[in-house]
Amino acid sequence: MAALVLPVARAPSVAAEPTASRQADRPAGGLWFDPTQLPSFTGTVERFLVDPRGGTDGLLFREGPQVVFPPDIGAAVRRVAAEGRPLTVWGIRIRNAPVITILAFSAGADSPPVLVERLYRRVPERPDAAPMRELSVEGRVKAPYYTPQGEVTGAILEDGTSVLLPAGAAERFRDLLTPGATLAAEGPGYAGQEGRAVLARRIGAEPGSLRPTASATP
Repeated sequence: MAALVLPVARAPSVAAEPTASRQADRPAGGLWFDPTQLPSFTGTVERFLVDPRGGTDGLLFREGPQVVFPPDIGAAVRRVAAEGRPLTVWGIRIRNAPVITILAFSAGADSPPVLVERLYRRVPERPDAAPMRELSVEGRVKAPYYTPQGEVTGAILEDGTSVLLPAGAAERFRDLLTPGATLAAEGPGYAGQEGRAVLARRIGAEPGSLRPTASATP
C-alpha cells in the first residue's frame, strides 16, 4: 500500500555507469525535486528483468507490480536488493497498469535512499551492450510486459524470460500476451546469468505456429 515518506537529507544519487557502481555523495543533479516526497512502495523482489541487449531495466515484485528503471542503474538496484529480498521504491505508478517508474530506491526504512537522476522513458541503445544473438523461447505467460508508460509491448514468461514485440505489434497478438497463455517466440536477444530476453520476429502459441510480428509491407 502506498505511503508518503518524508524527505531524506543528502540522499545519494545514481548516474550512468561507472557512477552506478557506487552511491554518489551528491544530490541528484537531473531532478529539480526530492523524489522521496513521492509515494513509496515496498515489495519483495521476485526476479529481475533484462532487455534484449542484456541490460537490467526492471523487476517484478512478488506482490504483483512491475518496476522499471534505466538500465544503467540496474547493477546498483541488484546490489541493494537481491531476488527474494525487500525493496522500497519511490516513484510514479501508472494509472491504468501495474507499473511503477522509480526515482529513488532503498533496501528499507533504515537505509538511505539512492536517487535516480532521470525519469525512464524508453530502453536506450547502448554501444557497450552485449551483441544480440538468435534465440528461441517458449513457456507460459506470467504477466504482460509493459513500457514505462503502461502500454503492453510483450510478455514475461514464468521462467522470467521477457518477450518484447516491435512497436505497434502487441495489439495484434494480445491473446498470446495474457497471463496463462502459452507463448513461443524467435528473434534476436540476450541470454545470460542475469536473465533472458528476446525481441520477437515471430511468435505463436507453439513453435510450429509462429507468425511474423512485423506488419506486412503494402
